[in-house]
Amino acid sequence: MKEKINIFREKYRANPGWYWLLWTLFLFPLLPEYISPFILFSGFIVFKRQWSKLNNNALLGDMGKAIFILTCYMVISGIWSKTHILSSLIGMLWMGCFLIYVFIANIVNTKEKLKTAITCMNLASGIIGIIAVLEILTYYLSLREGNETLRFPNPLYFDFNKLIFEKIPVDIVYYRFAARASATFDNPLILATFLVITNPFCAFGSLFFTHSRNRKLSRACWLFSTAGIIATTSRGAYIAVGLTLLIVLVSLTKNKKLLRKVLPFVLLVAISTPIGLVIRYKNSSTDFLSSTENRFDIWRFCFKEFIRSPKNLLIGLGAGSDNVHTLLRDGHGLDRTHAHNLFLEMLVEGGLIYFVIVLVAFVFLVKKLYALSKNRNKLYMQYTVLYIASLTGFLMISLFEFTLQSPKELIVFFALLGFIEATYRIAENHIQKTPDMEEQEERVMITK
Repeated sequence: MKEKINIFREKYRANPGWYWLLWTLFLFPLLPEYISPFILFSGFIVFKRQWSKLNNNALLGDMGKAIFILTCYMVISGIWSKTHILSSLIGMLWMGCFLIYVFIANIVNTKEKLKTAITCMNLASGIIGIIAVLEILTYYLSLREGNETLRFPNPLYFDFNKLIFEKIPVDIVYYRFAARASATFDNPLILATFLVITNPFCAFGSLFFTHSRNRKLSRACWLFSTAGIIATTSRGAYIAVGLTLLIVLVSLTKNKKLLRKVLPFVLLVAISTPIGLVIRYKNSSTDFLSSTENRFDIWRFCFKEFIRSPKNLLIGLGAGSDNVHTLLRDGHGLDRTHAHNLFLEMLVEGGLIYFVIVLVAFVFLVKKLYALSKNRNKLYMQYTVLYIASLTGFLMISLFEFTLQSPKELIVFFALLGFIEATYRIAENHIQKTPDMEEQEERVMITK
């Protein structure tokens, strides 16, 4: 036992940033929203100290530079925003969460590390899926038994959040969502966003990981992650997971063995989706059509505000959804916190300048994915499919929801971009070596 501890200490000393990254990827989704960013910040301090000792520079890449410019613009938008301080703080929050991209892009420098980091995120996704399923099962059990004490907390940290939020001198809206799973997140839609992004990672591990134990573990995580999405009863999430499964199916058309492993998940989603929607709207005060019409009203009013004046058109109202919330509530009588559409929210908050910067970053992203798909006889095609599936799911759910409103949503999205950048650098051999890599190379040379 002591020998194993000593070996671990040696490995940690050789690359402490790597181990902090693994813990960050595993823990940030499981902790409350106001704690997760500090786990990331602590890890980045460790990473920065290590990189300074190695005389390495943390490289952003073209996509990273575009995103950093975007976060700077969000901070500056506090100047013309009606909520000056809040808008600047939102921009700074984006900067802080963007650190996970820097962390992953620079320290995940081998295929082995890439798979290990994905496994950590898969485990978190699976655990959160289990919590979501428990919340829904115990909710309906409590209804049947007439005993609310049987219910698993939903959201998990609701009571703890209540104590914290009551001491903060800012009004924070928070609700219970008994009939829709929220797990460790503040509401079902934020949970759905996280699971939609991570679900393809679980699928990737269950299909392509080398070791049987890791494949089986990822398959269990994929099952619970998919069940967690169903437990949110989010229409956008259902469409998103359906699209990602379709992308996976198309990519496996020539591999019948792997195709058979995916079919049970397709059947699970196909059967559960209509059942989930029926249960959601059966005893709800709003039906499917009225809920959809409400979305259309929000989108129409937000677009009117976007084109209302040259200022709104060019630079927007300022970062943060608080301006949009006030606009919808006071100007149109809709007490909604945001535009319920990521792209429309971006236009209203930041105008065309914001949108152009995002478009530039997206072009760099597409170029990297294209380069991955063509690299070295398509050795990285599996990763390309993974990232396209995850991005497609994210973009689809973003049509119905403002998917970058919370710290954990920001972290998981920037983590996805970080994985893409890291994979691209590994494929193109644009990596910076760390001591653990040099030791491994020395062992290989000695063996030879």
